[in-house]
Amino acid sequence: MTRKRPHGEEPSSADVDSATEPGAAPETAAPETAAPANPLEAEAARLRAREEELLRALAEMSNVQKRRKQETETALRYANESLVRDLLPVLDDLERALASNPGGPDDPFRAGVTLVRDRLLQVLRQEGLSPIESKGTPFDPTLHDAIAVASAPAGVAPGTVLEEASPGYRLKERVLRHAKVIVADGSEVPSEGGAA
Repeated sequence: MTRKRPHGEEPSSADVDSATEPGAAPETAAPETAAPANPLEAEAARLRAREEELLRALAEMSNVQKRRKQETETALRYANESLVRDLLPVLDDLERALASNPGGPDDPFRAGVTLVRDRLLQVLRQEGLSPIESKGTPFDPTLHDAIAVASAPAGVAPGTVLEEASPGYRLKERVLRHAKVIVADGSEVPSEGGAA
């Protein structure tokens, strides 16, 4: 028996249940997904996936820390690079001053400039500066800038550095400045002639 409702009142669950036929299953809003056969296996699989995710995150964090440490060490190692680079023209000027002064070893000006040059070189070497040896070595584009090509003297292989116009330098393992060089080409100079 159904009870009468006043106008605007919603049916109650009891009214809905009584409206269905006896023995019929009540309707559901949406079908539920099938539960796994073994809930323990499902939970174990979920935990394994979470563990792998956490291990990946831990490995990534470890890699970031290693990278940051390496970048910091490199920055400290080459902290003076800019200063050393700025002092190279001063060193070049001292070399040119010595080359332009024909005075002998007893000349006080030459002795003073030599002393200043040697002291500057000593300080720069303590910072890790070293000259790039070029003359007589094969041309290497990672170390040299070729400014000219000349005929090779007899017995000199093509591609060999004949002259060094401007010295190159390394700061520790980095090339700070390429050496400007003149390189031998494939043609040979007669034995009485010089490099062209």
